[in-house]
Amino acid sequence: MANLKTRYTDGARRGFFKVGVVLARIGVTADVLTVFGLLLHVGLVPLVLTGHFVWAVPLGIIAGFCDALDGAVARAGAGSTKAGAFLDSTTDRISELLVSGALVVYFAREAQWWPTVGVLVFMGAAQMVSYTRARAEALGVDCKVGFMSRPERLVGLGLGFLFSGWSIGSTSFLVWMVYLLAVLTSLTVVHRMVHVMRKLRATA
Repeated sequence: MANLKTRYTDGARRGFFKVGVVLARIGVTADVLTVFGLLLHVGLVPLVLTGHFVWAVPLGIIAGFCDALDGAVARAGAGSTKAGAFLDSTTDRISELLVSGALVVYFAREAQWWPTVGVLVFMGAAQMVSYTRARAEALGVDCKVGFMSRPERLVGLGLGFLFSGWSIGSTSFLVWMVYLLAVLTSLTVVHRMVHVMRKLRATA
């Protein structure tokens, strides 16, 4: 699983870098893409709140490309900066919270309490996935293990939105996807915690 993730991640990074070179040459900056991606996620909120999940997918895809390309443009242009990296990572967290928070409100308004809990678990675990990596790297430990990093979470939620009209039994595909994301993201947190603790104890 780890090797598969590494292969497609490296392949995607190379592809985005090529696009980033073109964008950097025509004057597009990484910060512009970062802010534009955040604004697109803001635009997703009313669509999710009103249950227009399928309509949210194309907007989410464009926002995802902006998220992926800002780093590529930075590397292809003047190079990444600490300020740009901070802006990127912070807006990524805000974007994810906006969409997940809107989904919580939607399920709560529909009195679907178990899906509401599922999204809350997913939200918390998603933030912890990012936090464990940031804290580990601050302590000098590499922490990229685990499957459910941000790109995988975006794809999973996008699939849930796209096929939200489908049902498995009496439960919509979106709800099942929320449960799956909650479980897998939580397992990624545990995986990262175990990985970092082992590394730290080995160097103590």
